[in-house]
Amino acid sequence: MPGPLAGYRVVEIAEGVAGPHTTRSLADAGADVVKIEPPHGDRSRGWAPSIGGDDGDDSPLFREMNRNKRGIVLDWRSGEDVETARRLLAQTDVAVVDKFGLPAELRWEALHSPGLIYCAISGFGPKGPWADRPASEIGTQMASEATSSLGSIGEPPVRHGSDIGSVFAANNAIQAICAALYARDDSDPANPTGGQRVEVSLFGSLIAMRSTLWVALSNPDEWWGFHLDSYVKPPDHGYQCRDLPIYFSLARIRGEFFDSMIDELGMEWARDHPDYDKLRTDGAGGAGRYAAELKPLWERGFANHDAERVIEIVEHHGGWAFPMHDYERLCQDPQVEAVGAVIDVEQGDGTVMQQIAPPWDFEGTPVSMTMRPAPGLGQHQDEVLAELAARS
Repeated sequence: MPGPLAGYRVVEIAEGVAGPHTTRSLADAGADVVKIEPPHGDRSRGWAPSIGGDDGDDSPLFREMNRNKRGIVLDWRSGEDVETARRLLAQTDVAVVDKFGLPAELRWEALHSPGLIYCAISGFGPKGPWADRPASEIGTQMASEATSSLGSIGEPPVRHGSDIGSVFAANNAIQAICAALYARDDSDPANPTGGQRVEVSLFGSLIAMRSTLWVALSNPDEWWGFHLDSYVKPPDHGYQCRDLPIYFSLARIRGEFFDSMIDELGMEWARDHPDYDKLRTDGAGGAGRYAAELKPLWERGFANHDAERVIEIVEHHGGWAFPMHDYERLCQDPQVEAVGAVIDVEQGDGTVMQQIAPPWDFEGTPVSMTMRPAPGLGQHQDEVLAELAARS
């Protein structure tokens, strides 16, 4: 079956991560997505690392972010191409655009398309002194305070390694688009005229991401509060067992259950340690205040057991524990296979690339998992323009 968004057409005029991630998710849910690229292509086509090839489409990120789309090329220096884009948007349910560098004729105010959901993604939003600045992942992270709790107390902030601003903005855009489509179609499905502009910014998305953290702070200078001190603890690579590291929590283990667990782990010696009371009360897991300093005690006990055995003991006494995966172990875990989290997508050159599957499963309108690879530059030009002419 084609998916819950089958029948909706989406036009993407965006590059990089935020816009393409938004439309990739809509395409994965069944929407027909047409990606408009400049003559030199989406800038992410050339992003490292490369997986080889001579066609300029060798970026794994580009292939992942742009599957299930059809691609055309339009040049904003050409009035004819701008007009083609305007006509295409007039026949479209959803437009997802990067505001920076967009021709004036393709902005919301100039389109006069009453049924269009027009989602504009920007770095800092439509108003204010930073409104006209181009989106910058590093800039929005720093300006939004999203990095201040990374690193060490008293030292300068560090950048988060992934494009969290772009990804959170994309997730917010997906929700906003679906909500706007619902509002439009609920008014009169046969005559949808309730289109509207939707504004999403990386800056605002990062601030929203931090909201639950800010309200939980009990001491901003110390970063202490519910689940907060983990931001300033040393990097957590798990608790090393005899074979593999694990992550575990004792939040539900108290009293005699804790004592029994210590005995079964062969850690009776820990009772003579001066920090044993800390170990009992708040000494493990990401939320444990003393977990970082007491980690050597746990690893001393875990060194005598394989990870599977430690997990069994912890869970038997009411806690929870999981293996601490690296990428290879994660992809091989039976749970990943059970939920279908990793899929094989055949590329245009016949090779197969592993990609992350959509994180949903629609029972009533299941989406076919036969994924279409990211388009070559201008691959569907004739096809899309022929459809445009037929509809005009």
